Amino acid sequence: MKWLAGIAIVLAALAALFWYAVLDAAAPAEADGIVDLAAYRELVANDAAATLPTGVNIEFVGESNAPSFATEAGVFGSERTLSYNSFQLVAPNGDTIIDGAVDRDTLDQMSQGKGSFDEQAYERVLTAMTRSPTVMITHEHLDHVMAIARHPQPADIARNLDLTAAQLAGLPQHAPNGQLAPEIAGAAQLDLTQPQRVAPGVVAVAMPGHSPGTILIYAKTATREYLFIGDIAWVMGSVEHLRGRPRFITWIMPGVDPGRGEVLRQLRALHDVAAANPDLVLVPAHDDAYLRNLIASGALGEGFITPQPAVAPE
Repeated sequence: MKWLAGIAIVLAALAALFWYAVLDAAAPAEADGIVDLAAYRELVANDAAATLPTGVNIEFVGESNAPSFATEAGVFGSERTLSYNSFQLVAPNGDTIIDGAVDRDTLDQMSQGKGSFDEQAYERVLTAMTRSPTVMITHEHLDHVMAIARHPQPADIARNLDLTAAQLAGLPQHAPNGQLAPEIAGAAQLDLTQPQRVAPGVVAVAMPGHSPGTILIYAKTATREYLFIGDIAWVMGSVEHLRGRPRFITWIMPGVDPGRGEVLRQLRALHDVAAANPDLVLVPAHDDAYLRNLIASGALGEGFITPQPAVAPE
């Protein structure tokens, strides 16, 4: 019967490996002080209502599909659609653009030619970046930066960039021939070790974990509050169910979640902040179905509007 014992040991080892690689991604029981919504609100408390963003828009630049268990640990079923997007905070004193999505070549490589790409949407993102005084990214991964790293008019966007040192350090690998345009490489670096007000109604703070340059962006409009969480969660289910990405993703995508423990604590913090503030709109970067529901609810507008000249504050 020794062979039965041997089979049992092998099966137990395989089960343990499956649990470790695919299922083990639970957020901790508490994570106090990581997401300080009160501090973000305080930084913009004195911003005049007339200067606040008046709307939040999204451009769906591309999309591809992924197995559900790869986007959120422990979830099995149909594939999930992941979209690659850019966001626009429309404001009277100048818009803020968040994230630069992908270009066609990048999406083709990521999806092995199976993704879809909207050339016109990407062109609108490129144009908006030249006309908006604040251009940010939630982090420096390739599916968030191409409209910056490969912008055809780098001199026209360099003056608008608000990037951290860690984000800038990650951009050259995505630029043509591995070289950033000198105007972008020399852009001023934003220090977000403490929460900073970057525009009326807009606050950013460093939130490393998914990448060294990951940040959280808070935005306040006249009617809503938003938290742009980038890729802390690929899908909102991770925040709602307190489950991160499966560990095997970090093995096949080495740049993802180098600070895995921090990401899991951030998921707990976001879950708790959302529970305590049910009107707060969390905006993950890629959850296509969730983002389209935000459009249906009126929290997001679909498609960028042409940025208008900024109005000087009175």
